[in-house]
Amino acid sequence: MSMLSLALATTIAFPAAGQKLPTVEKAYMIGAVPIGSTNAIVVQGREVPVWRSGAWATLVDVVEGTNTVQVEALGVTSNHTFFVQRKPIAKAITSAAEAIVPAPPKVWTKLDYCSDTPRERPVGKTPSEITIVIDPGHGGTDTGALSPHGLFEKNANLLQANAVRKALEALGFNVLMTREHDETLVLTERPRLAVDRKADAFVSIHHNAPAVDKDAASIRYSAVYSWNEIGEELSDAISARLAAALDGDIPSKGSLHANFAVTRNPEIPSCLIEFDFLTSPEGEEAIFSIPRRKFLAEAVARGIADWCGIEE
Repeated sequence: MSMLSLALATTIAFPAAGQKLPTVEKAYMIGAVPIGSTNAIVVQGREVPVWRSGAWATLVDVVEGTNTVQVEALGVTSNHTFFVQRKPIAKAITSAAEAIVPAPPKVWTKLDYCSDTPRERPVGKTPSEITIVIDPGHGGTDTGALSPHGLFEKNANLLQANAVRKALEALGFNVLMTREHDETLVLTERPRLAVDRKADAFVSIHHNAPAVDKDAASIRYSAVYSWNEIGEELSDAISARLAAALDGDIPSKGSLHANFAVTRNPEIPSCLIEFDFLTSPEGEEAIFSIPRRKFLAEAVARGIADWCGIEE
């Protein structure tokens, strides 16, 4: 059997061949067969349905160490090998003191170049007086999540961010982008543009992926995350419009708290949007739909306008 015939039968985007996963008992696998091949494929002896785009996703049982999963598609059988880390050997407790010492708590700190004085909501200003920084998450060597067809989150983020920029500019807002091309940015430096340019808000654009041991085929929702009160007010407004736009499509988790590096900003109201799950076959197709992207961008722009007190 030639390597060409294997490639034509199916591709596996995750886990990559030889990839090392954390210690889990199950792991999701995603991949794709040629478009139009809608018959089920067989993964680890179980039939897995194929989405109309050719994408598929499933959850497989794994063990510590080397795992070889058999995949059968279009009459071609291939073996896919990856690794699962072994559980660390527990350190022997030699004293009563060692048994009661708790792990130190994780301390989340603000971005050190930000002022502690929060910027007020730009209520009463016209859109032309308001500057919004849009941050297309990831980029360059930081690819983010992978879709079943092997499409990078960094590209999906830039596409959606450009749509949000256009929607905001159509309402008259000034918009700055942390990146306009595929480039690597230091994570904690991304909000600096908002601080330096005295922007009114910072919004980071992302698409999600589940934990390694969750079923990528069934997980899809949107959510908007913030770190502090000023960010939460922005998050609430965007989340309300986004949830309404997605009603009947995918669930919304609403406005949530998170310690994402780009939102730990006591000066500039900041939030991070997870629009959908790139790892789901249906999510992948939806995310790269131009009309849907525009529709959701308009919802985000309208949510920002609501936060600014600008009526339709």
